[in-house]
Amino acid sequence: MPGTAEGVDPLIDRVDTLIGAGYVGKEKATGVAAEVPEAGTRILGRLRGMADSGDWHRFERFAALAVHLHPDGLAGILLSALGSDAKDARGVQVEDLVDMLGELRAPEAVGPLGRLLHDRWESDAPFFSLCTKIIRSLAEIGTPEAHAVLRDVATGDRPGPLKWHAAEELGIEEELGFDEDEMLGGTAPAS
Repeated sequence: MPGTAEGVDPLIDRVDTLIGAGYVGKEKATGVAAEVPEAGTRILGRLRGMADSGDWHRFERFAALAVHLHPDGLAGILLSALGSDAKDARGVQVEDLVDMLGELRAPEAVGPLGRLLHDRWESDAPFFSLCTKIIRSLAEIGTPEAHAVLRDVATGDRPGPLKWHAAEELGIEEELGFDEDEMLGGTAPAS
């Protein structure tokens, strides 16, 4: 990667300064792209380097920027980070990676997200915050494979809240006879 003798990339350092602290949304990403048009082509290499070195805080900020720049190959890097055992408590948030993959509508994420949902639903109880994000991301991806995972959740032996959210994303909650209050743990209808 081009840079100075110390291995620092001034262009990426400029991007880092422009990102600053806080939320990296579309508006901030558009501003960075206007200031540093070549950022989109250079960001993937830096993301790989950040992941390899365990610089997860910086990785997450740059990944949030990259989602809005849509460089080819980003989903693979996010999936690699999602599967990394190197993350620690200060590392990249799994929920954020799941959101990014959904926002990218990355079809290659369907299998890994389905496995993550399967592996984590018990430990994610009783609030299912991660699993709900996975369900939303699968719905955003919207491929037949993603819909099949959602249908399996909605009609399978998962807890009510997961079944409800999957069915709702597919628009089949009425077809399945689901009652929202009952499925989400509210008061059941009087009989």
